[in-house]
Amino acid sequence: MKKILYLLLCLPLMLTTGCLDKLDEVNHSKITPESFETSQGFTLGLNGVYGGMRKFFGPQDAIHILTVTGTDEFFSRSSGDIYNIGNYTDNFTPNAGYVYNYWRDSYTFINTCNGLVHFGENITDINEGNKKRMLAEARFFRAFLYFRLVQFFGDVTLNKTYNTSISTSATRAPIAEIYDFIIEDLKYCIEPGTMPAGPKSSEAQTGRVTAATAKHLLAKVYLTRGWSTAAQSTDFENAYKTAKGLIDESASIGLGLLDNYADVHAPNNENNKEALFVVQFGDDPIYGVASSDNGSNRLAHVFVSGYFNFNGSGNVQTIEDGRVYARYHGTSWLYNEAFGNVDADTRYSGTFQTHWYAPVDGNRTQEFYVGDSEKLTKTITVKAGDLAGWLPGKNLTEAEIRAHDYYIVTPENYTDPSYPTMKKYLDPNRESKDFDSRRSIIVYRLAETYLIAAEAAFKMGNTGTSDGAAYYINELRKRAAADGKENDMLISSGDVTLDFILDERTREPCGEQLRWFDLVRTQTLVDRVKRYGFFQTRWHTQSPMKDNIDDFHVLRPIPQKQIDDVITGDPYPQQPNGWDQK
Repeated sequence: MKKILYLLLCLPLMLTTGCLDKLDEVNHSKITPESFETSQGFTLGLNGVYGGMRKFFGPQDAIHILTVTGTDEFFSRSSGDIYNIGNYTDNFTPNAGYVYNYWRDSYTFINTCNGLVHFGENITDINEGNKKRMLAEARFFRAFLYFRLVQFFGDVTLNKTYNTSISTSATRAPIAEIYDFIIEDLKYCIEPGTMPAGPKSSEAQTGRVTAATAKHLLAKVYLTRGWSTAAQSTDFENAYKTAKGLIDESASIGLGLLDNYADVHAPNNENNKEALFVVQFGDDPIYGVASSDNGSNRLAHVFVSGYFNFNGSGNVQTIEDGRVYARYHGTSWLYNEAFGNVDADTRYSGTFQTHWYAPVDGNRTQEFYVGDSEKLTKTITVKAGDLAGWLPGKNLTEAEIRAHDYYIVTPENYTDPSYPTMKKYLDPNRESKDFDSRRSIIVYRLAETYLIAAEAAFKMGNTGTSDGAAYYINELRKRAAADGKENDMLISSGDVTLDFILDERTREPCGEQLRWFDLVRTQTLVDRVKRYGFFQTRWHTQSPMKDNIDDFHVLRPIPQKQIDDVITGDPYPQQPNGWDQK
């Protein structure tokens, strides 16, 4: 069965993949697609898809490269693909390795899902309820994968059936056809009795997708199509009704917003009542053992800044504070404007690490600016275990900075790499400071359902505080309010604009691998990156994104390898108006 699963997951869809060179080692005479028609083969294939989600969300070269950087929130300060993609450099071309890897892996798992859906209907050694649930799970992942492909690339190849051999021809289907297929799959998933109602239902298994997950995704698909050239007149209404329906039923199925924003991302709390879809890591008997080549989580490291510059040590990293990869640096807009209301909105302290403690005794000099002053200094002496650094998220007076015997790094003193660490993925439970994380990763959560409802209501012209955009935004802002600041956080219907919704989509799910989709969907990527895609203080200036981005960047390039491997029939077309000139 291990060989069967390997074949199912590695079989290429329409072009040569990294798995192809290993297929000769498999005894083909004993492996047939009909293996899906047995409960054991179907279970192995489906669990392989679940485990395969780690390829997209865990590794250093994973989907965050395409969704986190190159936005108004973060730019990349690394090298290679991660830098070129995140900063739209001239070296970001259709030959980009990660873009191809994402394309290839998506179609590999889509093919597995096609086999599960097609042949799984014939399973006889399983009860009908379990079979229907498992078929729905396969359909969910097929829809999930196609939805991400169409958001990244627009028109893509639409394969609806299981492929057992390599094809050298392929065409791109229009996005309208792809959206119809996605919605058809998701409607199947939400039929009553098909899947458990939610992740906390008694019959639900931790990590498995449920009807609530499918409703959330369906609402998001309607919303996204409503903005697109394939829009239907009912899309925003359907997005609103689907999101509202999930929110309204959430309490009855064990879902709900957590009381404290920071708890959503607390280590070991990933499968909380707000989470709708969580990619499971660790040594799991169902989804497989996480390892360096199969699902270790390096997302825990990529947002970690050079905190050793303000933890009193000068060069010591700790397990609690993370490994200093410093891949992603926030923009000035992110730090100063989006999260500028730090005294009222707890989402700053819930998103960024604010305190560091000295790992060793230290005695150092801090240099800092206050407003228009010349560079100032103060001497800092700390003992191991003392508070050594504080990033308050706002500027302070010289007296306030000098009043404490530890580093106080205000926004006007951020540098590269001394800037706030985005802490949502930190893992203080790693085995050692050099060990990758085993934390699970939240992909969808109920707070985003509220934001989907708000955006859909806004597009319908309903910005009201009782059932419209302001209402759903206020539900999140009330949860985020500091003590005594609840009224200060509430907005009126007149405050709702597209920019405000997008700002709120930063304050709530910052860094959660959604931002590029949000900006492309709302047709604001180029505008907002040009407005906000830079970092600037007295000490440091970086503006790689805003100077490089162009209109054609709203789609990712079709991988050159895909184009080269189509040698039969019409050539496979590149994206027009820019990528085809690369």
